[in-house]
Amino acid sequence: MNRHTGRKSVGRRHGVACVLAWAFAWAGTLSAAEAPLFFSYRSFWPEFGAMAQFRDAGVDTVCIFAANTDNSLGQPYCKYPPVWRWFGKYDFESLNKQYDDVLAVNSNAQFICMVDLNTPVWLQRQLSLQGHSAECESFTMLSCACANPAWRKATADYLEAVIKHMEARYGDRVKAYLLACGQTDEWMDYSRGTAGRAKTQAWQAWQKRHGQTEVPVPAYDRLDRAMFENNLRDPASERDVIDYARFTGDTVVDTVQDFVTRTRALIPRHRQIGMFFGYILELTHARLVWAGHLEYERLYASPNIDFFISPGTYGDRPMGGGSGFMVPNGTRVLNGKGFLHEIDHRTPTYNVELDPYVSIGWMVPWKDQAEVDAGLKREFALAIVNHASLWCFDMWGGVFKTPETMRVVARAKKVWDAYAALPLKGRAEVALVVDPQSARLVNDRSPIVGKIFQGTRNTLNRLGAPFEVYSFNDLPRADLSAVKMLVFPGTFELTAEKRTVLDRHVLKDGRSAVFVYAPGISDGKTLDPARIQALTGTPFKTPGVSEVVREGWTAVYADAYEALTPQVLRRLAVRAGVTIYCDDAVPVYANERLVAIHMAKGGERTITLPKSCREVKELYTGRVIPVADKKFRYTFATPDTALFEMIP
Repeated sequence: MNRHTGRKSVGRRHGVACVLAWAFAWAGTLSAAEAPLFFSYRSFWPEFGAMAQFRDAGVDTVCIFAANTDNSLGQPYCKYPPVWRWFGKYDFESLNKQYDDVLAVNSNAQFICMVDLNTPVWLQRQLSLQGHSAECESFTMLSCACANPAWRKATADYLEAVIKHMEARYGDRVKAYLLACGQTDEWMDYSRGTAGRAKTQAWQAWQKRHGQTEVPVPAYDRLDRAMFENNLRDPASERDVIDYARFTGDTVVDTVQDFVTRTRALIPRHRQIGMFFGYILELTHARLVWAGHLEYERLYASPNIDFFISPGTYGDRPMGGGSGFMVPNGTRVLNGKGFLHEIDHRTPTYNVELDPYVSIGWMVPWKDQAEVDAGLKREFALAIVNHASLWCFDMWGGVFKTPETMRVVARAKKVWDAYAALPLKGRAEVALVVDPQSARLVNDRSPIVGKIFQGTRNTLNRLGAPFEVYSFNDLPRADLSAVKMLVFPGTFELTAEKRTVLDRHVLKDGRSAVFVYAPGISDGKTLDPARIQALTGTPFKTPGVSEVVREGWTAVYADAYEALTPQVLRRLAVRAGVTIYCDDAVPVYANERLVAIHMAKGGERTITLPKSCREVKELYTGRVIPVADKKFRYTFATPDTALFEMIP
């Protein structure tokens, strides 16, 4: 086994061709950060029986979260005593035991070390007593804590102490460090525009750095309303609110950058650094703007961060749903970053009793073993097709309890080992374009907030064809040569520079561009609905879906998000020349060699491929099916997920 990658040799099982493919992958087609390293196990609690099962399935990487704090239910994250006990006082025996207990189960274990940077209760009390403000509880008031120099210093000291200890004691067993803070340790800010109110120096300094006239912190009541239909902010009269949202996000990102730089200075280059961030496709009501994740592009460009993490979306998990990453996958790929897909879905056997008084039974699981099998295969396929690392998150235990479930895990591990790092390009002919700068205009309390990015992503999940997600700023450098249709659900701000990007890189070559609600209504200075017609050829709020053939491209305008049904998007995609793999409203993931299809209701289906091949092999079962004229028939179970390899 390679000590740093944790990969076992695959030549014995898959032959010379696979060995050459692996060599090609590691030669630079996938960057060192982008290439997947982790098929791993994680639980909040020390589930040693489950760890042994995963060991037997070939999973040697374990994430350990030595938490000092409580979760959102007020329960301790960790069964072990806290490590961070006081200023400069650390219980490293507790830390060691958490790792040594895993080594007692699996002597080959390697670790993802998740560092809890949230505020212990004693630190919150001490900082308040020292006059540093009561707003230093990072779990719920992240940007406030990040704006507090005393909090940053104490937390940075703890971070450095943990990293130094881990490097000295566990050395190369540590494959990566995850820096965790904020709500649910995912760097989400729930302070709702509180940073800079008690002490305004940080807000004033931010305005000065950006060459802006100093204005007061916007009043609370202005944060939950907007001038245009109570949906969008007018930069002419609400610029301070838009800027204040950016300031709170920047405050978090600046702190992350500092912590990451400190960590990188203490570890060798091959040791990776990861974090949860960039949930533009997930954070909806009261969180899209104010949770701070809109500033993800700064972190995705950071040379010191190797990979990002998110759970599979909570918005499309049931059978028939497309799942999906919470972050723009295309953006992280263009930045050469890896990704870790958190499979934290609940099975019927998961533990719901956290203690005699607290239950999480309301977290609805997949209903039966058939749904577990299909759902897990869907999540594993999503990671494999997109070159993603993953962990199976056992949460509070019991998630992977049955032998049937572990057989799926074991088979998926073998498929992941063989295919996840192959240097294969995506096959998407459809792109979803998110826009964090436009999103700052959105009123977080508006009923449209969940429809813009998450709702559109969920609809595209039922297209019957793969799609990729880019940020607007990616468009000049993204390879759009295969893309025939782009969907812009939230491009509300279209400056002269951004319009030039559209004209040069998107609105040409016979493509279709789909716009929704109020595209380009802002030029960055004012709002004007007339700009919508100038862009799309259709007046603002013309009912339904309108198509206008323009010079070299087709403009599609939908007045409401509800108008873009899966059927409508499929019709538009077919007209644009997109290959529809399956006529059903089902999710499809694909790259140059692999195609995954998930079904809620089974039966025989005709699958259409984007290129000719002799046969396909279903990788979970090993079944081989002949292909004729780019088509083959396959019988799906109810429910089911199939992962096909196209064989020339």
